[in-house]
Amino acid sequence: MSAVLLTVAACVTSCKDDSEDDWHTGPSEVAGLYINEVCSSGTDWVELYNSSDAEISLSGFRLQDNKGADEEYVFPMEAKIAANGFLVLEKDTHFGFGISGSGDEIKLLDASYKQIDDIMVPPLEDGQTYARTIDGGREWNTMSAGTKGRANTSTPDEGGEEQPGESAVSLLINEVMSAPLDGGFDFVEIYNPGMTEVDMGGFILQDDKGVTEQYVIPEGTKIVPNAVVCFTQAQAGNPSGSFGFGLSSKGDKVVFLDKDGNCIDQVELPAMEKGTSYARTVDGAATWGVCINPTQGQSNGSSQAPTLRGVVFINEVYTFSDQSDINDLDYIELYNASSHSVSVAGCKLWEGGGPEEAWTIPAGKTIPAKGYLVIECDKENLYHDPVNYPSWGLSKNSETVILADTQGSGIIDQVDTPNMSKGEAYGRKTDGASEWVIFAELTCGTTNNGADEKQDVANTSGVYINEVFTNNQDVQVSAWDDTKDFIELYNATGEDIDLTGFSLNDDALKEEKKYIFPAGSVIRAKSFLTLDVDKNSTTGPVFGLGKGGDKVFLWNTQGVLVDEVETPEFADNEIYSTGRKTDGSPEVVVFTEVSKNASNNGRDVK
Repeated sequence: MSAVLLTVAACVTSCKDDSEDDWHTGPSEVAGLYINEVCSSGTDWVELYNSSDAEISLSGFRLQDNKGADEEYVFPMEAKIAANGFLVLEKDTHFGFGISGSGDEIKLLDASYKQIDDIMVPPLEDGQTYARTIDGGREWNTMSAGTKGRANTSTPDEGGEEQPGESAVSLLINEVMSAPLDGGFDFVEIYNPGMTEVDMGGFILQDDKGVTEQYVIPEGTKIVPNAVVCFTQAQAGNPSGSFGFGLSSKGDKVVFLDKDGNCIDQVELPAMEKGTSYARTVDGAATWGVCINPTQGQSNGSSQAPTLRGVVFINEVYTFSDQSDINDLDYIELYNASSHSVSVAGCKLWEGGGPEEAWTIPAGKTIPAKGYLVIECDKENLYHDPVNYPSWGLSKNSETVILADTQGSGIIDQVDTPNMSKGEAYGRKTDGASEWVIFAELTCGTTNNGADEKQDVANTSGVYINEVFTNNQDVQVSAWDDTKDFIELYNATGEDIDLTGFSLNDDALKEEKKYIFPAGSVIRAKSFLTLDVDKNSTTGPVFGLGKGGDKVFLWNTQGVLVDEVETPEFADNEIYSTGRKTDGSPEVVVFTEVSKNASNNGRDVK
């Protein structure tokens, strides 16, 4: 049984609350997945059971107690449960909340917060569990001893498959290689931070498969104080190696146990690039990093210090704030993909202005394991705290964001953002993943997994936003102009189209200012329909269009995005419009000759 390795931590700096009032949108379509057994006495754990004949991906699923989303556990992207298999989730190893021995509620939800299972756990005494009488069945009973990770009809015992207890031995896993260069081998390095020699005979090394492939350290293997001992993988070309299991470069786990099976230390490995190791920043330190020059069998301070590249990621960027409200600032979200807290104090962060405008992350800033750090950009100095908030903003059109090491020379991560609109953010599709998307919602300080992506244009109606005028003037400048902004639509089909229920909005996307076409709104075949845009209008759009650049969206009655047009910034003396070069064509240009309610064909282009 594979253990789920990742947890999601809370946002560690201030950001807006984007939570919804009602998470539960109905029953989940996931079939055959159950909460099968729960322990709230002693070590809290929850056992899941997959009664189906197919493996089930748990990516983005949620486990909650009676506090709901406030303390929920979010399953990582790679989480899964085997066909007809069990999966045990442990308190602190996986979820952070406690299950009350006085009774509690445990809920399992899918990635869209639809309910899969919901169990009311009764009060339990030490050693008892609450379990289905038959795996996946309807009836529940209180059991005097559990069947953790096994069929509920099997004979209960006192231990089941309990996780190891904590060992009194003071040794540490110090460095791990899971992605060796050609000719190299995986290794696990152990460090003795104590003042006495330790005999490691009978101690055990395991990967994420547990006892299946474990290595028992030979008797007489000793480690002196402040020294390291390195164990390498035994395979062809290295017959004198130690352990027989291999460590995955895509992420794995190393567990170090004493001879009684108690846990001395353990570490979860992130995905690694070839030739790099995962190491404590100095021997025995609490923080880990990716080491570009591995130090196998040597002190971690004897070569280039580990970097945070491949551990800390720029995870999400928001660029469309107006910087006038302390609750609406541009932000950069960092994500720690490792299983240990990581310090980013002293690291440099800059945007398109270049490294000379770099902001230094202040002392004490850490990112918890599988957690986030949100950095708000305070261009207008609303916080009056340039130490904790960069004094620059991010461009709405496109921007480059770079995170570098404390010297500013080693790039940890960087991203180039596209043009975005109000309410959109640019983020990794799932936390730490390589694929980036535009999100239609902000996930400030929370997981990107399952966030709604920006809707793509799907124009099957044949109606287009044909021309947009955003630079209204105080005086009339032509025969057609009544000084108002306008939006012109064009029907490229040979049939009249009823627009009743279609809607328009600008990039602020304020629901109360959305314009919905009234009953009887018809646009004739091969013709135009033009709407004046005026904030004081009683019959047309009231959202207003900005001279500094804007965006216009058109949706059909089913909420499908039919068309969108983005306008650039215009100076006051530029009486220009933005539109399709020829009516209904895909090419959008700037016209120096405005053609309200008339064809664009042949008009002068800037």
